[in-house]
Amino acid sequence: MKWRYSITVAERHCILGLNKKALLTWCLAIYLILLVGNFNLYATVVVITPHPDDAEASCGGLIANTVASGEEVIILTMTGGELGIWNKNKLEARTIRTQEARNAAALQGAKVEFFGAIDASLAVDSATVEKLKTILLRINPSVVLAPWPLDVHSDHQATGLLAWRVFQDKCFTFSLYFYETSNSPHTMTFRFVPTDYIDITSVISKKKEATLCHKSQSPQEWFGMYEIIATLRGYEADVPFAEGYIRARNSSGMGGRSGTASKTLPN
Repeated sequence: MKWRYSITVAERHCILGLNKKALLTWCLAIYLILLVGNFNLYATVVVITPHPDDAEASCGGLIANTVASGEEVIILTMTGGELGIWNKNKLEARTIRTQEARNAAALQGAKVEFFGAIDASLAVDSATVEKLKTILLRINPSVVLAPWPLDVHSDHQATGLLAWRVFQDKCFTFSLYFYETSNSPHTMTFRFVPTDYIDITSVISKKKEATLCHKSQSPQEWFGMYEIIATLRGYEADVPFAEGYIRARNSSGMGGRSGTASKTLPN
């Protein structure tokens, strides 16, 4: 004997109503978890840059590749470059250079934020470390880029060390990579041996275009240095043009060297 059970229209509506309520409850719960837990649904890369033009000059290829892959890029500019225009006072220079940073970021499809430190006065102290921690906790990035600390410019040194200090905090899970800079035709970062390479062959023109947004710095006069660096790193990675990066490790020092180039950095 087979049992048959039929439900009335009213019962069917009741069941469907409960299912809708349950679905809405689950959606609300997931939203609250994401909101309170500050989880990232999409990968976010933060480029910490000492001055407004360093991000594009040093990491412009990686920024272009990352944005093209659908990931978010936030450029965190530590100082306003207040000493970077010889015939302008600090306020005027900061106004000009921060606008140039916004223009460059917009061109690349990236976002830009300003830390608020003064050019040539960036300190590595507890207060500055805590401020940087607060910003990175809010953003919750998957990858952070900072300048290699062995550099001739004090702001570059400080920015790299600040990122390293924050990286040591166990509450963070982002991957930290250091990038190289060039401050004049005669100075580059010291003992920079990349662990990872980014193939920027298809986007080197975008890197140059973004760097040229910083008109107050006369980039047409010095961008050639970065093209030479890109050629050198490309030779090491067996591609026409590349950017080199050093991946930081919490416990085992720096990572082993890789001779191949990818489009973006691993998390």
